[in-house]
Amino acid sequence: MVKKSQETEEIVKKTESGIPKLSIDVAALVKDVRGRYSAKEQHFASDAVLGDEITLPTSDDAYVLSEEVAFWKMLIGVPGIPYGRIVQIAGKPDSGKSTAAMLFMKAAQKSGALVILWDSEKKFDTVRFKNRMGGDPSQLAVSRSKSIIEGAKQVEIFVKAAKEQNPNLKIFIVWDSVGATLNSTQDDNDYSKQPGVDAKEINWVMKKFNKFIERYRNPETAEETIAVCCINQVYANIGSVGHKEKGGSGIEYLSSVILQLSRKKDLNKTRKGQKIKYGILTRAKVRKNHLFSGEDCLAELDLVVSSDGIELADKVKSNTELVGWDDADE
Repeated sequence: MVKKSQETEEIVKKTESGIPKLSIDVAALVKDVRGRYSAKEQHFASDAVLGDEITLPTSDDAYVLSEEVAFWKMLIGVPGIPYGRIVQIAGKPDSGKSTAAMLFMKAAQKSGALVILWDSEKKFDTVRFKNRMGGDPSQLAVSRSKSIIEGAKQVEIFVKAAKEQNPNLKIFIVWDSVGATLNSTQDDNDYSKQPGVDAKEINWVMKKFNKFIERYRNPETAEETIAVCCINQVYANIGSVGHKEKGGSGIEYLSSVILQLSRKKDLNKTRKGQKIKYGILTRAKVRKNHLFSGEDCLAELDLVVSSDGIELADKVKSNTELVGWDDADE
């Protein structure tokens, strides 16, 4: 038998996991690569890491946090919407999507972040956001463009102009909604090509959002400063079981989280002899989660959505426990 060389012996030394150790110092290699970047390029240097250095951030300022969205951590496993990521809240009409987005918008405002709302449905309720949610509509930057291309360009201008005023400003972008925004050929009579154009242009927007996230990392600390929440509609998946989000595979691939909401029923009460709807019961289900690293997590939760916000259904015994509801009688 040929005796192994000293170099070969070094290669076959085992780590604690049983994986052979390399003949080079990987930690020193990563440090060397980082050291080859200038002081102005530290956000690039931070991309060179050891595998065991890759963890989700733990500090509160790395997330858009809201105590009023208690279901988020229970389902997703992280305390809020992380900066540096794109998340998607999808569902059929009147399932609580925009309510969830508004709660996060208020939370972002409270933390000092700029909220840019792309209100392509032109349905944002200023009075509700201010009087029921506690947000400040006067501090929102809003694009009301219904065009996928032009709306994305306007959001880009907002981001660029805001960063020129304050390079370290954190920005929370909300697109409400993906499915209601029109593509550049929407008035074309060839309806057969509409879905394809939608998917292509939405994919372009998602890549643009990713570009924002990369471009506006803090150049010295590599801290993420852009978070994105896309509100989307679902439709029947013809030819197979279940539903799909609008916008093709691009938005699905580039979203770190897809949370799907589905309305189960209206919640009604009788007040002074008249039936009044005070909210809905909706089910939140995780369709994609690239943020959770534990062994298991909740797959779905039932929620009560009202004009004031969202509460866990098992915590609400009656409508009188909902904030803002008064004088109901059976």
